[in-house]
Amino acid sequence: MRAPGLAALLWLAVLVPAPRGQERDASQDPVEVRGGESLLDTLPDADPPSGGRGAQAGDPGDPDAARPRLAPTGRTAAHLRITGPLDTGALGHLQRVIRTSRGVHDAIVLELDTPGGSVPLMWQLARMIDAAAEEGFHTAAWVNDRAVSAGALLALSCETIAMRPSATIGSALPVTISPTGELQPTAADPAVVEKQLSAFRAEFRAWAEDHGRPAILAEAMVDPRVRVYEIDHDGVRKIVSGVEWDDLRARNEPVSLLRTIVDDETLLNVSAREAVELGLADGEADDLGKVLELARLPGADAVLYERTRSEDLASFLASIRFLLLVVALVAIYAELKMPGFGVPGILGIAALALLLFGQYLVGLADVLHVVAVAAGIVLIAVEIFFLPGGMWAGLLGGLLVLGGLVFASLGPSADFEYALDRQLAVDAALNLMLGLAVGVVAAALLGRFLPNAPVLRRLVLAPPAVGDAHGAAMPAGVGRAAEVAQPGAKGRALTDLRPVGKVQLDAAPDRDWEARAPGDPLERGDRVVVVEVRGGRLVVEPFREGTA
Repeated sequence: MRAPGLAALLWLAVLVPAPRGQERDASQDPVEVRGGESLLDTLPDADPPSGGRGAQAGDPGDPDAARPRLAPTGRTAAHLRITGPLDTGALGHLQRVIRTSRGVHDAIVLELDTPGGSVPLMWQLARMIDAAAEEGFHTAAWVNDRAVSAGALLALSCETIAMRPSATIGSALPVTISPTGELQPTAADPAVVEKQLSAFRAEFRAWAEDHGRPAILAEAMVDPRVRVYEIDHDGVRKIVSGVEWDDLRARNEPVSLLRTIVDDETLLNVSAREAVELGLADGEADDLGKVLELARLPGADAVLYERTRSEDLASFLASIRFLLLVVALVAIYAELKMPGFGVPGILGIAALALLLFGQYLVGLADVLHVVAVAAGIVLIAVEIFFLPGGMWAGLLGGLLVLGGLVFASLGPSADFEYALDRQLAVDAALNLMLGLAVGVVAAALLGRFLPNAPVLRRLVLAPPAVGDAHGAAMPAGVGRAAEVAQPGAKGRALTDLRPVGKVQLDAAPDRDWEARAPGDPLERGDRVVVVEVRGGRLVVEPFREGTA
């Protein structure tokens, strides 16, 4: 898993996969099939739910019809599969299953076969599983092959853990991937690595304790320096750390070593049989029926919720989230430098909407976050077009946009009780600031080179080339420009003013000026008169010949 830190969003949780067991025979799973609800399920090739819950096992044509089953109990469980590296689509999948299961199912079963994923994603999934348990669902993990790295924490988040006999769980050391694909420590400085590893080990330990699993085993999954032994202490079998073992021997306690579970330089990664013996798992299960028995739901019906295209879309949008932020900033900047409202403004709003839509699909962004961002944009627009120089509307709008985007990336379950919640908030803010910095630089380069680009020249209003003169969006504070740009100066509109555009003054026909018409919109070519110079911009009104 990715270790917490300032670069946490760039780290991946990976581990060389353990040897895979036998392929699962899907025909042994006594499940019902249901597509669930999705924003994109109406697309032509979607498989909508049929008749509520789908075919019952035992119906004609069901391959499980000949298998003996326990009598139905009237209780049901939602079943979803999380396979392969964790992505944002898995978060949306789980969020949809939980939402759909309210008032319908008694339990949620996660079938896991994953090598891990990023720390923020791991933590958000774990918190979502925990929130489902708090709502009253019984949560169960079925490790079907492997739950390593971030997948180990997902399993530990569930109330019941069942494992296929060939499955493995563990190995959660935070690492990063080099450009050549090699696994490397998360930092070059050993002191930094130690700080990150200690914090991460503490989080795993606290999470395991909260969920009734051996805390020292959770630590041993994360840190290869943690030693774990099974001992006999005065007739009582115990699992202790290497430090505890050394301390007991130093005090001459009546202890004897039964076995070494994990020694130095080795991460804990155990089989299903070992996990059950150590208390990490509740039992072995070859099929979903056995999982439900271990979850104290014998004979319950299970409904399989497949992943939908909307979750795949959410995963794609998450992969280009940083790009969407930069595009939105650059496009909005370009729109502010152009008269009227055109393609850049539409592109900027669309990029920002897609950014929030992707977060909304996976259950991170809520309506409140969307409203905050929208209100912030409106306040910034008010500052620019109607109250230039006022500052307060723009400042409040900027805070609303930044706050909405940061909290939309954390999810509703973030309460900052755990250090990882706080670290993820810092990381989200830093990444947003990085996006803003890149956007500002890109916008500056755009303003410098865009007018001269042959393909894009028509998108920007270029001033007329007369001698060595050049256009100016803001009048200079001294010199001839200051003498010309005064109240009472007359000119004509070079563009439509709705309300912002550009004008040319009679006294300086070789320049154009950024101007605002506070009253009715002005059309290109209309005669205007300057009534005020405010906030570095001319304020103009219609001028009619023969008036004072």
